[in-house]
Amino acid sequence: MSSIFDNNENKEKCQIFTPQLMVDTMLDLAGYTKNLMGRKVLENSFGKGNILKSVVKRYINSCIDENIPVELISENLGNDIYGIELDNQLFQKCMQELNSIAEDYKLPPVKWNLYNENALTWETNQQFDLIIGNPPYITYKKIDVNSKKQIRETFTSCSVGKFDYCYAFIEAGIRLLKKNGKLVQLIPSNIFKNVFANNLRNLLKEHISIILDYPSQRIFEGILTSTSIFLYDQENHEQHICYKNETEKTELIIPKNQLNGKWMFSFSNENAKKITTVRFGDVFNASIVIATLLNKAFIVTKEKIDEKGIEESIIRKAVSPRSFRYNREEYIIFPYKYNDSKLVRLNPDTFKDDFPGATCHLEEYIKELGERKKDLNTQWFEYGRTQALAHLNQEKLLLSTVVTNQVELYELDRDTIPYSGIYITIKEGSTYLLEDAKSILKSSEFMEYVKKVGISVSGKSIRITCKDINDFKFKGGR
Repeated sequence: MSSIFDNNENKEKCQIFTPQLMVDTMLDLAGYTKNLMGRKVLENSFGKGNILKSVVKRYINSCIDENIPVELISENLGNDIYGIELDNQLFQKCMQELNSIAEDYKLPPVKWNLYNENALTWETNQQFDLIIGNPPYITYKKIDVNSKKQIRETFTSCSVGKFDYCYAFIEAGIRLLKKNGKLVQLIPSNIFKNVFANNLRNLLKEHISIILDYPSQRIFEGILTSTSIFLYDQENHEQHICYKNETEKTELIIPKNQLNGKWMFSFSNENAKKITTVRFGDVFNASIVIATLLNKAFIVTKEKIDEKGIEESIIRKAVSPRSFRYNREEYIIFPYKYNDSKLVRLNPDTFKDDFPGATCHLEEYIKELGERKKDLNTQWFEYGRTQALAHLNQEKLLLSTVVTNQVELYELDRDTIPYSGIYITIKEGSTYLLEDAKSILKSSEFMEYVKKVGISVSGKSIRITCKDINDFKFKGGR
């Protein structure tokens, strides 16, 4: 499955190496500190070898402290320490550096148990006391078709949805542990909240014992992904986990029965049960905006409207959080009508006869419009997704799916069409007003909720979904 490296970007992502401070933290968390001879260790994606080299040095120093002869140390280094790396250049470089370490300690040559293979297809009967690593972070979109198929068929954590490449490495590690083995991994913290990581979280839940979280810290130079370290201990049967926020220097003991769906790390407030709360989605609709699936055809400027003779009656103002930030004026071809707030779709002949200018403009993109993965029975001139149109024809609020420091809200009138972000409308029969929604979403309670449920994307920026917003419970009641 070396085709994973056919994409150069993937190869670069697999060459992001673990800082020494994180290496030491991981090894300390695993208890890999003394009496190390005989403990089988595997790193299943060792890259340049930052972790593996520290493992070897700790192993040698432990043996020296026990006055073990150098010949025996050399022999057992080959027996106890395993490593796998797919990239041949990194493999050879690490091998050379491990040999240099052995020479520095004046050890006889070591027969290293290193494999230049794909860890996800590697076969062995060996089981390990410790599996440690910083698995490659590759998103589903960047994984080649053959690898997706092989991974989906092999790993439960990847059997559903758009999995990340690292999920398979974590599961592969769990499978190779002894009954009393430990798994320590440095991972993107979004695995605790990503909807497609739910199977992985279920695999981890029984034996995970400690999570060290580093929100808003740049662990890797030039990389903004939020990072966590976890300890999975086969001998741990506690019904809670210890969560440590290493940025804020706080610690929580969280019952595992609270970890369902997205894992939110917060204190359980028993008094909160006595306060009347309202689920946001019961009185408002938080919905994803329209998806044309070809914005360059539908989003137009005033100059383009005049140049192409596009009919004013089919044009509406278009907005996105970005257009508001940059004060950009945009318009959208809106090939629909509303009758008493109910959506009316146009048939192709009516559209062509009533809007020849819009037809002529869109026909310039006819091939790309036809290639969209659009909803069933959608006409060539319509948007690719129509679900969002149901609630659009009313006053609404708009916010970005990415929140930084505070929630930015934009008020939209009935006719304005949002094409990026999440929009908020009043649910039919609700007694709440949009002003109420605005106050709720601007509240400190909602921001704290966002920090718990959202997925960190860079620095202090957090991605949220419509479901996150709809599931928020606020104090009140009418």
